[in-house]
Amino acid sequence: MKFKKKKITDTESNVNLILDREDYISQFENKIKELKKRANLKGFRPGMVPVQVLKNMYGKGVLLEEINKIVSDKINNYIKDNKIKIIGEPIPESTDIENINVNNLDSIEFNFKVGHLSDFKVKPFKKSQKFKLYNIKVEKKVLNETITNLRNQYADINNLKVVTEKSSVYGDIEVKGENKKGLLNFENLDKKESKKIIGGKIDEILVINLKKLAKNNVEIISQIIGDTVEIKSFPDTVKLKIENIIERSTAKLNTSFFDKIFGVGKIKTKKEFENEIHKSLEFNYLKETEFYLNREIEKQILSDIKIKIPEDYVRSWIKSNNEEENSKKLLNEDFDKYCDQIRWSYIVDTIIDENKIKVENTEIEEMAKNQIQQQLMSSGMQNMSKDIDKFVENYLKHNNGENYLKIFNELKSNKVFNHVKESVSITKKSITFDKFKLLAQKI
Repeated sequence: MKFKKKKITDTESNVNLILDREDYISQFENKIKELKKRANLKGFRPGMVPVQVLKNMYGKGVLLEEINKIVSDKINNYIKDNKIKIIGEPIPESTDIENINVNNLDSIEFNFKVGHLSDFKVKPFKKSQKFKLYNIKVEKKVLNETITNLRNQYADINNLKVVTEKSSVYGDIEVKGENKKGLLNFENLDKKESKKIIGGKIDEILVINLKKLAKNNVEIISQIIGDTVEIKSFPDTVKLKIENIIERSTAKLNTSFFDKIFGVGKIKTKKEFENEIHKSLEFNYLKETEFYLNREIEKQILSDIKIKIPEDYVRSWIKSNNEEENSKKLLNEDFDKYCDQIRWSYIVDTIIDENKIKVENTEIEEMAKNQIQQQLMSSGMQNMSKDIDKFVENYLKHNNGENYLKIFNELKSNKVFNHVKESVSITKKSITFDKFKLLAQKI
């Protein structure tokens, strides 16, 4: 087997592969022998069909399948071993495989076109390179707004006997003789029509004009009755039987409210609650500022390292490997970002290789476990520790290991950012959240 690489431009090359007879003959003959064992042709006993007959009938198809496997494997290994920073996959350009004679096998030549990045080097990072890590102050007004939002989100629910303008009504709504469960929230409804329901009591049956009540908005009507409707055919009046009347009121700052947010018994006083919310805001702010710093580092490195990319080749690759709608978006709106993502992924790999940074399987499993535990807790599922390893195993295997690869790449990027941060100078600067938001919008 012989490889020859010829550079066409800084970003495109031709790879010539000559596959010698001995590179594929044993695989081909083994496949023919396997076929012989199970072949069942008229005039021959099972397993006794002559090899030459099988070659004449099926040989070319078997040979093409085996050679395609070998070539795909060898060309990919060649690209990996030679560290060609390829975009997409090698594109077959010419081969004489179609003219092959299974009774006179010889060398086969293949030519591939390869799009790749131009050569580049990542220089060692120095302390003279400076970046800022912003420290967002937790302002009193933001703390109070967060607590107010939580009090509204986890509002106290009071059951009433009479409908008020602040309450919500749950009940049976009879539409053309069919009963549907509905929920009326007066905040979204016509004020004048709402007055006809206010004052109603449990089990009372009212005739209402739901179209007027919903301001003839088909989406609001559909939300109320939980079903799609046609406004033209929807009746002018329906019957509402009031089953329940509830009123949400801002949650009181007491242990019952604290338990809903942080778990039973963990927070006992208003001061402790405010401190925990303060810590939570600080943690979230830190994640946002770290993310911003990472993007600034990435942007600077991409600016410093000039890497050419075969744009026409990339456009062609996008068109052939994406649905039409997604292709248009990538080609028109996000093309520069897409090209930068390709550049950045190879810069990350280069830094990983040159600095012998490793991502261990245990780290991937641990990150997956943390992500799954957070998801389970946010959905209210507690005490799942005994089953967590099974969750992790299934998650990482899902979709042919796509989740595994996603976490692997995330860890790679994180380790690269950490490596850079240890090598450069990071200064801290305090900033308000509003000012930070303006900075973050420019990324």
